[in-house]
Amino acid sequence: MPLPSFRSSRSKVRRRRSHHALKPQQVAVCAKCEAILLQHRACKNCGAYGDRNVAKKGAAEVKKAIAKTVKTKAVKSAKPAKAVKSSAQPGHEGHNHE
Repeated sequence: MPLPSFRSSRSKVRRRRSHHALKPQQVAVCAKCEAILLQHRACKNCGAYGDRNVAKKGAAEVKKAIAKTVKTKAVKSAKPAKAVKSSAQPGHEGHNHE
């Protein structure tokens, strides 16, 4: 694996890392219950998004629906295992003479 030919100076390293700083998260206030929430997301407290109520189902029903969809996706994505071709000649294990 090739290595760098020359050492990177402090200024070069620091200029490269100048974009690595963490930026503060933008937060908003819910219009209905005045709870603090992240922008462009439904309120966890009351389930409102703007002037609409998007959380119509209870938490138990949502968990049940998610578990059901995950289970059906797992069943659909499961593929049968392929049969391994065995060598008919004794003493030729590991050789591929086809």
